[in-house]
Amino acid sequence: MVQSKDLRAVAEAFLYPEDPSFLGIVSYLTHLARSLGLNLNGDFQVKDLEELKVEYTRLFVTSPYRTPAPPYASVYLSSDRRLKGEGYDQALAFYREAGLEPVEEGELADHVAYELSFMALLLEEGRLDLLERFLSEHFLLWYPRFLVALKQADPQPFYRALGDLVLAITNRLREEVSHEKTRFS
Repeated sequence: MVQSKDLRAVAEAFLYPEDPSFLGIVSYLTHLARSLGLNLNGDFQVKDLEELKVEYTRLFVTSPYRTPAPPYASVYLSSDRRLKGEGYDQALAFYREAGLEPVEEGELADHVAYELSFMALLLEEGRLDLLERFLSEHFLLWYPRFLVALKQADPQPFYRALGDLVLAITNRLREEVSHEKTRFS
């Protein structure tokens, strides 16, 4: 069963790897992947944190010609692939429905890490209806497109494995939430 701490772990892994404490998440991700039946065992190993920082920047922040895999819903849900487009507005609407008003410092509210953290919060609060709608009407509409862009960028194994793990965990979560709703209705 997917737990909120699982969602928080993958959310943290999708943030910039600031310091060596980031490496503490590696064993958790490996265990989580194994529990979901994914064979990603050595892929989460990070040999050099500086290389991971460079890779994060190349994939998600900037590169000389374009950002290969922007981690924002609005890029994949907007017809013109712009930041703060329809996907951004959708994310904000879901946050507000949950009674939250995002304070943007650093990343935009539709960043993959923030959306995963939002799902963790909904799970903790038992707000399964809203979680199911967020998954089916928002997150799982854009995330697979992001994952394709990520894989086309030929990422280091860590980010390829993380991308696959997030898709597996969110698909599993959608199944579990749907099952729970059916059971109690």
